[in-house]
Amino acid sequence: MDIVREKKVSFFTKYRLPIAIGVISMAIFGFSQAIVTSDYAADKSMLRIATVKRGELAVKVRGPGVLTPKNIRWIASDVEGRAERVLVKPGAIVKAGELLVELTNPKLERQLEESRWELTAQEAEAKAETTSLASLLLDQEARVLNAELDYESNAMRLRAETELFDKGAQAVSKLDYEKTKLATKQSSKRWQIEQQRLIKMQENIDAQATARAARLNKMRKSYEIMEQQVENLEIRASIDSVVQDVAIEAGQQVTMGSSLAKLARQDELIAELQIPELAIRDVALGQKVVIDTRNNQIDGEVIRIAPSVDKGSVQVDVALIQPLPNDARPDLSIDGEIIIAQLSDVMHVRRPPFVQSNRTATVFKLATDGSIAERINVDFGLGSVQHIEIKRGLNVGEQIIVSQNEELDRFNKISLN
Repeated sequence: MDIVREKKVSFFTKYRLPIAIGVISMAIFGFSQAIVTSDYAADKSMLRIATVKRGELAVKVRGPGVLTPKNIRWIASDVEGRAERVLVKPGAIVKAGELLVELTNPKLERQLEESRWELTAQEAEAKAETTSLASLLLDQEARVLNAELDYESNAMRLRAETELFDKGAQAVSKLDYEKTKLATKQSSKRWQIEQQRLIKMQENIDAQATARAARLNKMRKSYEIMEQQVENLEIRASIDSVVQDVAIEAGQQVTMGSSLAKLARQDELIAELQIPELAIRDVALGQKVVIDTRNNQIDGEVIRIAPSVDKGSVQVDVALIQPLPNDARPDLSIDGEIIIAQLSDVMHVRRPPFVQSNRTATVFKLATDGSIAERINVDFGLGSVQHIEIKRGLNVGEQIIVSQNEELDRFNKISLN
């Protein structure tokens, strides 16, 4: 019987794949190390070099923005109507009370006329009713007077008969005397009743007058409201201002509450700056700001910081604390510098690209003779737009490369020609 013999496999054949991978990895590592540690020749004239200095450093944060009105007034319509005339355009300077838009509403004008007629009729009716009640009051006062005179006449007769009757004179019989007493009592009672009627009638007249006055006041109020609505068909400026926008055209139908025109004061502007989210942490209320309109500079002060980030920026509102230049107007593009701090007697240097405040970063420091530059670690402090504080790693007079060059980032040492 034949015996199957196993073929022997050599060590290199069996492990050729791991060996190949290892050799390639060591080659790549060695090559990268050689690149990193080897010198790289750079043209010194093509590099931007900055010198470390000591002195004052204004720490600033910069951001673009626009000027915007401090107070914006949207003029809205209080009534429905059709735009008959539009008298202004954006940019027009208007005074308070000046006519901006004229609306028409025939139905509203007809209702005002009807209300005027109704009010006139009610006033005439009220006057006639007042005259009638006054006449009734006079009649009742006459009845009270007659009752009083009757009582006084009977009382006078009673006093005379009482005197004769007490003397025993035969001129007055007992029957006549008793009749006189009864008549006097009746007339007294009638006088009291007529007085009470007069009081009640006066109260009734007063109550009717109050109700009548309330109805008239209600009608007058309705008429005044209707009259005000007709007056509101004329849209007028509420303040001395500049027209920013007109949101209506002649012939357009307008509903109640529609915004028709946007007004803003030209001399009351604020700056809205967009500060990068990485720089907003040092911004605080009350900090001084310099606004650049390209033609002029305006001093300002931070009055509001938005609570949230929008598209990588945070809005900062700045109040302008000096008279505005002639070129200042709403929506004007500007740049703003917020002064975070004013440092004195600190080391600082021109800010290298991508170096952040209060961070450690690597930079190329030039040798004394300027022939080579080596990568070192530097602790940076507060940073401004163009300069940054140095806390540790550099000394006054030393120079570093601050230009952006991705080719240099692969090396730790470079030669400068």
